[in-house]
Amino acid sequence: MADFRDQIGRLHTNNRKDELIDILSDKLGEKTTSVNPLTEAMFERIAPNYSPRDYAQESENYAEDWKPVKKNATALKFLLHKQVGRPLYERVLTLKKRDFAECITAIDAYESGQKRGTGEHIPTSLPDEADDFVSDPPRRKRSTSSSFDTIVELTGDYQKEVAQWLDQNSNGGSSPYFVYVLDCTPDTGENESEKVRNLRCAVETKITSGISRLDVKERAAKALNDDQHIYYVGSTNNITDRLRQHDIGTAASGVDFTTNFSPKQLVEIQTCSSRSTAESLEGERARELDDREGLFAYSDEM
Repeated sequence: MADFRDQIGRLHTNNRKDELIDILSDKLGEKTTSVNPLTEAMFERIAPNYSPRDYAQESENYAEDWKPVKKNATALKFLLHKQVGRPLYERVLTLKKRDFAECITAIDAYESGQKRGTGEHIPTSLPDEADDFVSDPPRRKRSTSSSFDTIVELTGDYQKEVAQWLDQNSNGGSSPYFVYVLDCTPDTGENESEKVRNLRCAVETKITSGISRLDVKERAAKALNDDQHIYYVGSTNNITDRLRQHDIGTAASGVDFTTNFSPKQLVEIQTCSSRSTAESLEGERARELDDREGLFAYSDEM
């Protein structure tokens, strides 16, 4: 298996972001600093027989009504996965230094005749001392049933159900703010998604290698390995629209979390009179849940 970790690491360490953009621009023949043009240019350069849509459709959650930026971001993720080994749980969001370093490396790999395909390369997120992820993450035994009473199951036409619940229960005035809690605990066993399983394997590999610094999604995956439930706490002044954002995915931090751990149920709503009050309560509620045994909770306001 080809290993591109060293090249990506050197590019990332030895260059500023603007320098990486210039290097990539020389290789592509155009300067690209956002997802849509970069994806189009990368496919034209190293996968001319495919369209980004071809690769985006490989996502297990692909939908035709995705916005162009989500389709392109998904396509670029799959292209980098097949060309240099970027793990599929590592989404492309707002472009960072490492994204440009991986694109440069992908072009070099293509020009040197490296194979492109799933499983052809050592995952780029693996610790240097590891050659592959652990094959079996800890077994999850806990029931995925929510610890809370469910307000709405987030399937089907749930927006109408949410609106009905608000009509019956909300007394926050004409423009209230809401603090909400989503149960994001993934399915277990054969129903667990490949993305979640791969992320759990990656985290177990890092921990086995002595790496303790984990990002948010990795901390959540560790909680799953410890057989905990996963919750997301957010706040908004338009809860139906915000739930739709969680459903389709955007570049926002909280929505990125729920793209990795899809919400199953809306389990709690509290109304607030102001944005500042809602944000304060959001962080407080997330910390309270996170302190409970068997629960992991995340909020942007923690």
